[in-house]
Amino acid sequence: MTQPAPANNAAADAGRIVPHLAALVSDTRLGALKPHCVELADLSKVSASEAAMKFGGGVMLLEQGVPGWDELLLKLAVDRPSTAVIVLSDQIPGNMVRALMKLDASDVLPVSSSPEDITEAVEKFRDTANGGVGGSSVCWAFRGAVGGAGVTTIAIESAFELARRFGPGRTCLVDLNVADGMTTSFLEAVPKLDLSALSAAPERLDPRLLAAWCYQHESGVSIIAAPRNPDGDVLATEPAVLRLLDVACGMFEYTIVDMPRHMMPWTKSVLSAVDEAIVISELTVPSLHAAADMARETDVLRQDRAPTKLVLNRMFQKKRLRAEFALDKAEGAIDRKIDSTITSDWDAARTAVNLGRPIAEVVQKSPLVTDIGKLVQMMLPEEAQAAVPAEGKRRRRG
Repeated sequence: MTQPAPANNAAADAGRIVPHLAALVSDTRLGALKPHCVELADLSKVSASEAAMKFGGGVMLLEQGVPGWDELLLKLAVDRPSTAVIVLSDQIPGNMVRALMKLDASDVLPVSSSPEDITEAVEKFRDTANGGVGGSSVCWAFRGAVGGAGVTTIAIESAFELARRFGPGRTCLVDLNVADGMTTSFLEAVPKLDLSALSAAPERLDPRLLAAWCYQHESGVSIIAAPRNPDGDVLATEPAVLRLLDVACGMFEYTIVDMPRHMMPWTKSVLSAVDEAIVISELTVPSLHAAADMARETDVLRQDRAPTKLVLNRMFQKKRLRAEFALDKAEGAIDRKIDSTITSDWDAARTAVNLGRPIAEVVQKSPLVTDIGKLVQMMLPEEAQAAVPAEGKRRRRG
């Protein structure tokens, strides 16, 4: 999603903010870094193995002299070499230099480095390390053709899939169902977006303020959602929503938008600007016709951008005998290609929302998660597809 000059200027004026940083540093430095990070993970509370497993593949900051920094660096060099590591040291030992050389990306900064120096180094990694997309953001908008099509579940699981592929701190999930959104309920998250303040002065939103309105899920996904409010649709003006998405896309590499089905003042502007517009439907005749109409209307808005993707949700598993008609007949009936299908896994989805966790952590081989992975892979830019960390590829094949 293209960033206008005002948003970039606001970011510069407010000071550099990075989405995520995992740090094993002194308490004083940790405190100094907090205002500069949307999410700052304190690695002093976990073992080297746990830190490598949970935060490997992202960006880590290690300070020489802090207990366990050398053990963690060696662990990353062996088990998670795709991790980008910044070491604060004035005289790094030779064996640690060799460990850094085994990593795909690393940097050494003086111990006297300021938080601004550190965040600048993190920003450089965001453009080049661990499967980045060359500094450009990717924004996908999910919208239902009919009520109850499962849009929120698909948006949530797509965000989780991106976090699993590219590491924590790089994906943001924005719930624009401001009147009755369910994202935070599904994830047991806290809705922190102050819609009244945003609506009153959209131009004041900058990365620092948006960081305060982000809820950090343990999966590594940042969630932006407002408390449910019957007057929310009135507060969500076009300038407010567009500013919100502009700043989010400037902070995160991947922004997933859960959109309401009903038309809002900002709907057309968002659908015309995002990298991918996805219409979610079900395999019933009324739903198909509604989805085809919505997709055609969206294509008119998008002009020369990527055509709208049409996704059918809650498909029966092939081994079950149900009265569903074939996809080719469905495509013929609406004269449009169906880009992807998502298999129904009601038991897994219900358990996941009750626990506030990704479906993949509840049922590792859920067909729904597999299909979401295929959908995400289809929509990723080519450079991002080719740059998925090797350990992530092995995990999905298993």
